[in-house]
Amino acid sequence: MKNTLSLSVIATLFSLTVGAATDSNNADTVLYHNATLINPATEQQLADGWLLVQDGRIVQIGQQQASASLPVAAKLIDLQDHYVMPGLIDVHLHLTAGPMRVEMQDGKPVITLKGHSELTRYHAISTLATGVTTAFSPAGEPAANAEYMRQQQAGNWQGPNLSYAGFVFEPTPILGGSVYPKTVADWQAEIASQKAQGAKYIKLYQGLSKDEVAMGIRLAQAAGLKAIAHLDSVSWQFAADLGIDALTHALPTSAELLTGDSKTAYLAERKKPHSGRFTYNWFKHADYDNAPMQRLFTTLAQQQTRIDLTLVANEMIYFARELETLYPESDMWVFHPQMRKSWRGALAAPSYDWTAEEVATAQQQMPKVQQLFKRLYDASVPLAIGTDSVASGPFYLRELQLSQTAGLTNWQVLQLATVGGARHLDLAETGQLAAGYVADFIVLTTNPVTDLNALTTVHTVVQQGKAHRVDALKAELANLSNIEL
Repeated sequence: MKNTLSLSVIATLFSLTVGAATDSNNADTVLYHNATLINPATEQQLADGWLLVQDGRIVQIGQQQASASLPVAAKLIDLQDHYVMPGLIDVHLHLTAGPMRVEMQDGKPVITLKGHSELTRYHAISTLATGVTTAFSPAGEPAANAEYMRQQQAGNWQGPNLSYAGFVFEPTPILGGSVYPKTVADWQAEIASQKAQGAKYIKLYQGLSKDEVAMGIRLAQAAGLKAIAHLDSVSWQFAADLGIDALTHALPTSAELLTGDSKTAYLAERKKPHSGRFTYNWFKHADYDNAPMQRLFTTLAQQQTRIDLTLVANEMIYFARELETLYPESDMWVFHPQMRKSWRGALAAPSYDWTAEEVATAQQQMPKVQQLFKRLYDASVPLAIGTDSVASGPFYLRELQLSQTAGLTNWQVLQLATVGGARHLDLAETGQLAAGYVADFIVLTTNPVTDLNALTTVHTVVQQGKAHRVDALKAELANLSNIEL
């Protein structure tokens, strides 16, 4: 165990010095004890540890000593020598979205992502049940997100604490997903509307021009919001130079980041309209040591531009014909039954016409995608964990596994999942097991520092001091399983 003794001494001293000032006789105090406390932020484990929780906060931590009694609390919970770590944070969760469908509008087919409140409730509960206590939606229907937060904060709905961006700014019409203002005044009005509905960011999308991306960043900052972008032909470098706050997806697929014959070949391949092949072709041509990529890494690190790469999104496109192996049906309880019917088919759409040779070529690029992740990590670009899903569950674990096989240790991966996510979302008192922090933590039967698969053994989720048994949360899902979409 790394630094176990030092944390033990610190914890004991803290409980002796600060604990004396805590009113542990308060009726709402809860002492969780007899557990190994895992704090990824400091890469420390504390055996025989305890946590005292009051008013939704951790007020003391310590190690049980043979010569000393435990702090007095209104309620004691024996964790039976299990493991405790901070709650997970998903920085790319489209919690309030519905399944992707095509509907007719004015006689034309239009993509829709419109959700349903009960569908949202299902995915919120399933996400919480897998240990995710905090999430960020980088795009979604503002009214739906605002309603979720009202209900969740009032205690009516159970699920992760959520912050969010509003509709994406994008020329392609997506019902329940996009807007495309025509004038600067229209952009300002839409941004003001999203802000009034609780959005913290605006989302700039891949169909925008350079001028529109620049305008979006400028207007977001003028309105006191941040800007996040999913870009394609517009380069990450262009957005970073303008001070974009965050970038998402491992798809920095601008030709401007390529050079020479690679750039020429890629541009020729991009001429085919409506083809998803660019999602792997860019990586086939990318050289992370070329001058544009090196400049990008430097800029992102200097400006501390926040990035979530959603490696699972690339993998699911490349391996769309193998999703039943990657995500067996037994893991898909996190999706509402209506979502389970169509999600694999929707992900297969970008590659429906790929030949077997093209599929093989795409799959061969996955290590290159992971190499981008490791290059960014090694350059000290701030990264966090996101799933690009409506429910975290197995997608979150797979994102952690892909991060680990990219070259990170389990400790480093767990840092991204906890304190890294908190920094990504500017949450100063979330993501650690420490006095004064929000009491968001999970209890597992096995140790995730040893094996990331331990995250499938979560049996209790404590969010803002309220404990939820995973078996009870799963039982609630049964009551929400009969919604017709």
